[in-house]
Amino acid sequence: MSRSLRATLASVALIGVSALAGGMLGGNAQAAADTRDVHMKRYSEILAAIESNYVEEIDPGKPVASSIREMLRTLDPHSSFFEVKEFSTLQERQKGSYFGLGITIVSIDGRITVVSPFEGSPAHRLGIRAGDIIVGIESEDARGMDIDAVVKRLRGPKGSQVRIKLERDGYAQPLEFTVVRDEIPLHSVPYSFMVAKDVGYIRLVDFNETTACRPTEPPGCERDLEKALRTLKEQGATSYVLDIRDNPGGLLDMAFSVSNLFLKKGQMVVYTKGRYKRDESSYITENDSPWSSMPLVVMTSRHSASASEIVAGAIQDHDRGLIVGERTFGKGLVQTIWPLRSVRGYALSLTTARYYTPSGRSIQREYGGNTTLEDYQAPKERVGCDVEGVDPRLTDAGRRVFGGDGVAPDTCIEPAKTGTVVAALQSKQAFVNFARHFESAEVAAQTAVEGAGSRANVGNDKVQLIRKDFRVTPQVVEQFAEFLKEEKIAYDPKEFEAAREEISAEILEETMRQVFGEGAARQRLFALDPQLKKAIDSIPMARLLLKDPQRYISETATKRAATK
Repeated sequence: MSRSLRATLASVALIGVSALAGGMLGGNAQAAADTRDVHMKRYSEILAAIESNYVEEIDPGKPVASSIREMLRTLDPHSSFFEVKEFSTLQERQKGSYFGLGITIVSIDGRITVVSPFEGSPAHRLGIRAGDIIVGIESEDARGMDIDAVVKRLRGPKGSQVRIKLERDGYAQPLEFTVVRDEIPLHSVPYSFMVAKDVGYIRLVDFNETTACRPTEPPGCERDLEKALRTLKEQGATSYVLDIRDNPGGLLDMAFSVSNLFLKKGQMVVYTKGRYKRDESSYITENDSPWSSMPLVVMTSRHSASASEIVAGAIQDHDRGLIVGERTFGKGLVQTIWPLRSVRGYALSLTTARYYTPSGRSIQREYGGNTTLEDYQAPKERVGCDVEGVDPRLTDAGRRVFGGDGVAPDTCIEPAKTGTVVAALQSKQAFVNFARHFESAEVAAQTAVEGAGSRANVGNDKVQLIRKDFRVTPQVVEQFAEFLKEEKIAYDPKEFEAAREEISAEILEETMRQVFGEGAARQRLFALDPQLKKAIDSIPMARLLLKDPQRYISETATKRAATK
């Protein structure tokens, strides 16, 4: 069954509300209702006994919520129950924005610590940075405050102000900021840049409303992905690397929109099958795209899931580009979300269909039998990329692909391994804490002019102003070694010296990330990423696959035979 995207979004999109029509089921519906009544009476009796007789008075909402979650776990790992806070967070992620300061925070030993500011956010513009500890909000002491209470106080209407007080390593006195709240976009493409003279790199971290334009939207529409593609093309890109490593997925129609940018008009992206006819749909590209003829490499990891796998599967099945990295997660189930009408703010996410790649493969991993939820979510072992799976299928050009366990990449390469010394120092937060002694010279100058915050201690010997061309010299490494001694972090001098190059790279990465953002760090250090390096090296073969698939198949078969 083939229908246009416009006709199917309401019933099979990841976010949507579906109504079950009991009349369609006749006598079976009545029998099911009778059985359900028996179960509900039993459940109500048990809940009443708990409320009346348990040793302590309880909030009945807790066992009810727990029992709902456990009930859904008997179905599959992805059907779930959202309480108010969880559902609100999900809606924000899918909408792609909220109003606030633009920071991610965690509670570490009772201290509300900034993990990172979003680039371009009010917090980022004022110089708030990773590692800052929030000690005051307006006139309240924030030390020991519950993290949910902090989030509630920091968020507010667009244009409103909030005064916060921060402690920062290297500063004798707390820093005070008055931040004007603004809309904080949760960008799907946090950064993109050129990685070779004619190769553009795009990091795609989510599939939400900011990701790409739907095929039904007017010509000229641009969202995160279109903007990145256009900007890189203006910088000379004639081919692309799309990095969806660790992308957990999101909206099904956004997976369709992304695929529509890279495939030709009239090609299938994905199709779904469910219990009822209403859940059967085919998603077929509707528009011609200027990007459909440009060589493409897609990077995947074992945590690339759902919508990421739809894109990777479509690209692979149509021989449109090459997949480089690790075997993907293996989630081939579609969820529909129902906000509960009886209790405002709660919602049910229920698996209503399975999806299949254009060649007809389901990539869903096994989740029944002896597989625990923990093993399913974070398997200790996965089959190798070269191991044939189940249900063999053929791509458009006749390449064999398999289902049953994620999307296997065309070129399998593991991520970089962290050395023993660096891993030990990471576990003690050594690089993170050392990086807090550096600050952007540009931001310091800007905030000093604006009077945004106190900079009275910028000149002390523990805070160094740096620019984006910052280099880790031997002197910086020695400063790091002295820092370890001051912090009483033990290390073996010989092992430290042997790992000096890796330690220097880690110092550079963490310092650039904290001071200038994740994008700046990645741009400076992409050459040290073996997966990205392999993706760049694979561009000529991606070009060959696009131009002459049969020659690509012949050459890869010859290379494979030569290595055996």
